[in-house]
Amino acid sequence: MATELQHGAAIEIDQLYKQFGKKNVLQGIDATIHGGEFVAVVGKSGCGKSTLLRHVAGLETATSGEVRQNGERIDGINQQACLMFQDSRLLPWQNVLTNVGVGLRLEGEWQRQAAALLKDVGLDGRGNDWPAVLSGGQKQRVALARALAGGPKLLLLDEPLGALDALTRMEMQQLVERLWLIHRFTALLVTHDVSEAVMLADRIIVIEEGRIVMTKDVSLPRPRVPTAPGFADIQETILNELLGIQAEKPLLQQTN
Repeated sequence: MATELQHGAAIEIDQLYKQFGKKNVLQGIDATIHGGEFVAVVGKSGCGKSTLLRHVAGLETATSGEVRQNGERIDGINQQACLMFQDSRLLPWQNVLTNVGVGLRLEGEWQRQAAALLKDVGLDGRGNDWPAVLSGGQKQRVALARALAGGPKLLLLDEPLGALDALTRMEMQQLVERLWLIHRFTALLVTHDVSEAVMLADRIIVIEEGRIVMTKDVSLPRPRVPTAPGFADIQETILNELLGIQAEKPLLQQTN
């Protein structure tokens, strides 16, 4: 493996409010994310989940409340976090190796480190390629390698697999899980895909109109598949919450 990453950062979110103009985007978010934990945040478009992620990254200033990392308030860019977007955001004028090593180039032997990271994400020998010749999934593999190059204690994932086809998305989910299990950084994933959340997360947070309305532990053994016992039940619970559907009583209870 390319780089030894230390145990993940612990995050505490305390009464976090964010207002844009007259719109309340976050309304009193309280949450704790343990070091090395994988947490997914799901919710409808516009519910505030990406805004929450940006606060943890230190890219937004709270209207009130705060986010702490290992007990210290995050004030400005979070230097211990790396953020991965839906768009790979590769530099088209640089080859793949240089894109991975963009944060390593002041260090000695950065090419060796970048090449090792490419091997980690299944792109061994592709360092001299240009981003334009890569598929969408391959670009996201490069983006993941670049994120890991910084040795993050916290990996923030903002719908990074949303634009991929179904098979490539499954492969990337497996890759993210494998690297997380090896390095044990803390991971915070924002996604619309409830199945993806159940596949990857230790815990799922559901946000609605800027508030946490549900937290659901996912205690299924890894690696996970959608056909595993209990997977569909957790997925249904989350979907029912998102869609505002109350679970129906069993027919036997209804007839009593």
